[in-house]
Amino acid sequence: MKTIFGKKTAALLLIVTMITAALAGCSSSGNKNSTPDDKQTQGKEEDTYTVTIYAPYAATTEECEAIAAKVSEITKKLIGCDVELVRNVTKEQLNLALTSGEKLDLFYAFPWEVSLSSMASSNQIVAMDDLLKQYGTDMQSTISEDDFKCVTVGGKVYGIPMNKDKAQARGFLMDKAIADEVGIDYSVKKTYDELEADLQKVKDAHPDIWPIVANAGTMMRPLPVDTLGDSLGVLENALSDSTKIVNLYDSQSYKDYVSHMYKWAQNGLMMPDAANTTESYDALIHSGVGFGTFTPIKAGFEAEETRKCGKDIVSVTMYDSHSITTMVNAAWCIANNSKKPDKAMQMLNLIYTNPEVANLLANGIEGKNYKYVDKEKNIISYADGVDASNTGYSVVGWAWPNEQITSVWQGDDPDVWTKLGEFNKSAKASPAKGFVWDNSNVLNEVTACQNVVSKYEASLDCGSVNPDDALPKMNDELKAAGLDKIIQEKQKQLDAWLADNK
Repeated sequence: MKTIFGKKTAALLLIVTMITAALAGCSSSGNKNSTPDDKQTQGKEEDTYTVTIYAPYAATTEECEAIAAKVSEITKKLIGCDVELVRNVTKEQLNLALTSGEKLDLFYAFPWEVSLSSMASSNQIVAMDDLLKQYGTDMQSTISEDDFKCVTVGGKVYGIPMNKDKAQARGFLMDKAIADEVGIDYSVKKTYDELEADLQKVKDAHPDIWPIVANAGTMMRPLPVDTLGDSLGVLENALSDSTKIVNLYDSQSYKDYVSHMYKWAQNGLMMPDAANTTESYDALIHSGVGFGTFTPIKAGFEAEETRKCGKDIVSVTMYDSHSITTMVNAAWCIANNSKKPDKAMQMLNLIYTNPEVANLLANGIEGKNYKYVDKEKNIISYADGVDASNTGYSVVGWAWPNEQITSVWQGDDPDVWTKLGEFNKSAKASPAKGFVWDNSNVLNEVTACQNVVSKYEASLDCGSVNPDDALPKMNDELKAAGLDKIIQEKQKQLDAWLADNK
């Protein structure tokens, strides 16, 4: 799928700006301290700043440009800026932009890949406290103090927690038609062995379909772990009250998981070479290549996945719902590369509080990407001729700052946003929820350990290597890279945080 990476748009904007400046015979450098009330700069094309937004999940260049143009019509009037939208961004592309100094303003952080504290310590993101007071008051007033704690590092706020699911269960999602056909009972909680029996039924009935598929070479482990920011030292079970930090990769729960994955790969229940696949699980399920995959579960989850996969999806729970810091601090951040952090904050405030802007970015353009099936109740569906298989703009509401001010998709419970809030409140909170790990004292060890994890994790998680061989090597290398020192420092910080928050 053709995607947008902003360079052509930026080049064109530069040419237009240069020509305009030459004709006018004046400078167009703009005012770095401009505000929405600066009447002299608003309306002048040469002074209009373009806020570049990076977001995940697939979208075509054409769709991104069309939606950005619609959003820009609003933002020019309200906050005096244009918008450039870049989607399908991977963690590698984001990291390159952050480290290379490429122009970037707002982005969705990948909380399961890089911690907020790492980006803060590396000076890749902007502390938001002053910006929030000046330009983010509307948004700030709707976010709880507890949620802000989850995005605070060293006493400063570094991200805006998204208004989405802030708790998750763990389980397995599957194609409902096949599950019903082979008699899988997805109304009850499953163990690995019980799930294995179900997967074997699928394999026997449909030998051409892989019972388990990966998601672009990764797998969502069905474990109730509190990762404590980066998985380098974790609470093994967030559903318990234990605050002892352990090495995840040497824990019994991780060993059980990877042992089952390897066994299933050997028995043909897992797609081959899963760690190297580049296709997403929803594409594999939609095309009939796969039956299911491990997944986080939340209120309204099955309807959302049905829309995403283009097939009726059901799920089975393996571990109950729980809430940890990284489920809350999945955040939108301002890059240190931003030329105008004030404009970035104004834009973020608008996305979070303005339903029209939020709906455009989350769902696209009415009549082109979606249509109303009940405007009074704010219920939408795909536009005529569009579905999950051919849309040029994938719908992933939770990945935007505030999905709860956007329209409700047909098939979702009309009260989905209310029920999601209730789900968040009912989940078991990890004893470390609200703790934010500051890795600045062990940055070298963290980098070394992350390199080791990158070497082994995907292959182990996807059943591509024998854990009897790979796990001991991985743990030896983690120890040599300084994992014990990281765990010691993290435990010290957690104990201090617990003492202050009793």
